[in-house]
Amino acid sequence: MTVAQIVTRLKSIVYLVPCHRMKSRSITLKGYTLPICARCTGILAGYLFFPLLLLLNLNVPFWLGVLLNLPMVIDGWTQKRKFRMSNNSLRLSTGIVSGLGQSMIIVSASQSIISILL
Repeated sequence: MTVAQIVTRLKSIVYLVPCHRMKSRSITLKGYTLPICARCTGILAGYLFFPLLLLLNLNVPFWLGVLLNLPMVIDGWTQKRKFRMSNNSLRLSTGIVSGLGQSMIIVSASQSIISILL
């Protein structure tokens, strides 16, 4: 498989992500604008913690995962209500924290289900 084919496949996978894809809210690196917004990029980056949480077998509380999603919710809600304007750095950082929180929720719920079944 060539590099061009790999890039084409990755692009097709990225387009499965439900995102508004506004260029003004996307990150630009060396003249290339990423195909998804800063917040979605952060969430996907936060998902990279998921395998670590599984492999380290950490007992992660469910409430902590929920708590880690609040900064992104507050940032998005206050921006939508026009209380203030967000920026891409804040969108990216709250997205990363939210992705980590969502990973924690999934791991915590999975551990609970497994403990009930076994």
